Amino acid sequence: MRPIVALVALCSLLGAAPVSGPSTAPESTLRYPTASVTDLGVTKVLSENDAGAAVSGLQIFVAAGLDRETPSTGGISALVAESILRTPIDGVPLRDAIAASGGSLSYTVDGRSVHYYLEGRTEHLGALVSLFARAFSAPDFSVATIGAARAALATRQKEFEKNALSVGIQMFRQTYYATSAGGPALGNVSTLAGLGTKDAVAFYGATYRRAGVMASVVGVVTPELGDALKALSAGLSDGPVVAVQERAHAIPAEAPRIVAHREIPAPWVVVGYAAPAPGSRDFGAMLVLEALLSDAFQRSSTTTLGFVEKPIGAVYLYDSTPASLVVYVNGTQVDPSLALREVVVVAHSLSIKPLGAPALRQFKTAAEGQFISDSVNLSDRAYLLGTFASQGLGDDAINAAMAALDRTTAADVQRVAKNYLQRYIVALVLPRQSPSP
Repeated sequence: MRPIVALVALCSLLGAAPVSGPSTAPESTLRYPTASVTDLGVTKVLSENDAGAAVSGLQIFVAAGLDRETPSTGGISALVAESILRTPIDGVPLRDAIAASGGSLSYTVDGRSVHYYLEGRTEHLGALVSLFARAFSAPDFSVATIGAARAALATRQKEFEKNALSVGIQMFRQTYYATSAGGPALGNVSTLAGLGTKDAVAFYGATYRRAGVMASVVGVVTPELGDALKALSAGLSDGPVVAVQERAHAIPAEAPRIVAHREIPAPWVVVGYAAPAPGSRDFGAMLVLEALLSDAFQRSSTTTLGFVEKPIGAVYLYDSTPASLVVYVNGTQVDPSLALREVVVVAHSLSIKPLGAPALRQFKTAAEGQFISDSVNLSDRAYLLGTFASQGLGDDAINAAMAALDRTTAADVQRVAKNYLQRYIVALVLPRQSPSP
């Protein structure tokens, strides 16, 4: 079986000469364009400038994420965002108006924020932001728009339930986080049914304020874009956004197991761990562990495997505080019971003996490659720039993340594996009427 082969190979890597001092691996030569920062009064804009970019991407972060919902308002963040995209601009829904002007607009709700992504030709992005600002500062929360937004979210939620990996990660998050940061990003049918205009107006008024908005741009910040972002910020209410404290439950030594059944062909297993925040000294080491746990079990392949093609993979989740790491087992590719045992054994092995120098170089290179693949498009790059900066990596956040990876030693990897990977929560997503592995 592939996992056993991987475990034997990993044990040989652990048995190589340990590295206890600074890494002997050559420092990475990779650097992204150095980011700069512009203050628009209260609102900050981070930009990674590429003077020749024909297309530019912009993420607008609002402190209106899951951590600001309550048990009775689950889904309100997504409902407000969906309503903004449906707000009429000259009689046309905002999303359609943006598309008709040659751009694209989408949003994502996560634990700490909702972020809107705008992309278009560099010379047109300022005009697109001006269109967006009209709905952003004066959204339509009428009964009709709220109803249409609620129906759209319910449809997306049904699609979400068909994805075993997403369901497993959601199960872990709801168990791990002690606040609404672990709730479903799109809410659920019961909570959405109880939300209406009054709830949307209240949530928008409390969270959509200048002090709670930041932006990140990858491409070119033209004068028109700068003016449009300044006008967008000016269109929001002044005043502070109330701070929230995200909390997580301590993971017990006896690993909890939670089970759900879905219409899927084979079991999936998600193992969830606590993880360090991007701004901490342990961040680089966790990037190495993410890559190691993904690559140690991979079949040889000449192409990058997608989530559903990997037998085992790892995903570092830093959209909430504290962060977390999940390792998933794809039951369509590998025996889940055997793979789960191997994941636990590998995590334990990493905590008791440091990686040898060749292994450290190998997995730092793999981590760098995974980081690059996760930031290859404008949307992901702009997101990473903004979210990393907001979590302590500074304005030039992507390069700071790469520097943290460069500095990582074998001792760091061992320490982080010992501190974070020994306690975990297991989420099982099983086919209906299937026995638990």
